[in-house]
Amino acid sequence: MLNYIIEFIKLISEKLKINNVVLVSDIDINFDNLRVIKAPKQYIETIKNTFAITGSCGLTESVMSIPGISEFIETFLEVTEESSKAIVCVYLPSLKGVFVIDSESKLSKILKECSEYVKPEALRATLAVALSIAFKGREGRKTGTAFVLGDEENVMKKSRQAILNPYEGHPKERRDIKNPENWESVREFAQLDGVFVIDSEGYILAAGRYLDIEGELVLKYGLGGRHIACASITKTTKSIAIVVSSSGGDITIFKDGKPIIEIPVSLM
Repeated sequence: MLNYIIEFIKLISEKLKINNVVLVSDIDINFDNLRVIKAPKQYIETIKNTFAITGSCGLTESVMSIPGISEFIETFLEVTEESSKAIVCVYLPSLKGVFVIDSESKLSKILKECSEYVKPEALRATLAVALSIAFKGREGRKTGTAFVLGDEENVMKKSRQAILNPYEGHPKERRDIKNPENWESVREFAQLDGVFVIDSEGYILAAGRYLDIEGELVLKYGLGGRHIACASITKTTKSIAIVVSSSGGDITIFKDGKPIIEIPVSLM
């Protein structure tokens, strides 16, 4: 069966001009010249466990609606600036199939919406760092942090330094979040209390900064102080905030005081 699936995916790729294959499988599969994106092991286990439960209840058709699959694919493709189209190959002991994602993703629309405040490449790079922190944490521990991008003058006025600013006095090239060579220091400083402040071009101005909370906010139950502070700052400034939850690693993006997308990394 595997050979038939591989040939079918190659045919779809050729006909639809799609070069990305998202592989949901316990094994590695070669698709020749196609770019393979392997789903995280935790997500694969979630699929298998859910299928076992739904299968016993006669609800197998609902397995692919598990929260997380579309968000995982869309987020990975968007932050790497690849085409948002992908062929998804599911090859598990009791579940095998192929489907295609060929429309503009919700995340893609959100990034375009945020571009009025922040340069898209700066937002993509920051989201990529946030994802790496959410997935890996730091030294095996879950790490929560937040990034506030854009309208930096007003953001700095409405916040205060909790510790000495580790980015103070550093040249711009060392503070450019668009450069992956700087991401290791970002992951290190993510352990500090407070948030990162980044200008609209993608240059880090500060880390370990506390945000002032102003006005009334209506957020769903269970969100912590970091989410509340970021919702507040985006409501009173023209900024975008990306929050990594310390409890589960899930990511929330705020604009105009509201969460505009949630990425359930804990399910991936």
